[in-house]
Amino acid sequence: MGKITTSLLVFIGLLVLGCAPKEEASLVPVKAEPAKTVKAEAKTTKSPEIDKETGLVIAEGFEVVKGNCTVACHSATLVTQNRGNEKYWKDAIVYMQKNQGLWDLGADEPRIINYLATHYGQSPVYRRSPLKVKWQE
Repeated sequence: MGKITTSLLVFIGLLVLGCAPKEEASLVPVKAEPAKTVKAEAKTTKSPEIDKETGLVIAEGFEVVKGNCTVACHSATLVTQNRGNEKYWKDAIVYMQKNQGLWDLGADEPRIINYLATHYGQSPVYRRSPLKVKWQE
């Protein structure tokens, strides 16, 4: 690897880790503002219980999803790495039925879709924001 390529990789690595040097370092002391009092809000929701075997949320419909999806076909990672609304999960089921031999889920299908959309529903952010790299020429 050339010297420039290695230096660029080190810089990008530092940038990703948040350790890149700042363009302008201020040596002027900054006066700290007094801490604002924030009224603590009581949390009424607690973290859901997670199944140690699959990593799936234990809630209504969990057993049906575990039995039809992770025990019979694929790992739970395929579920946990995806996010979608009811249409997304319905389309995924239809795709698996047409292309991968998934059987008719019958009366379990609405329960599976509801579980997946509730616990693995749409998320406003799928990935981190793109890095903003200032290239030097």
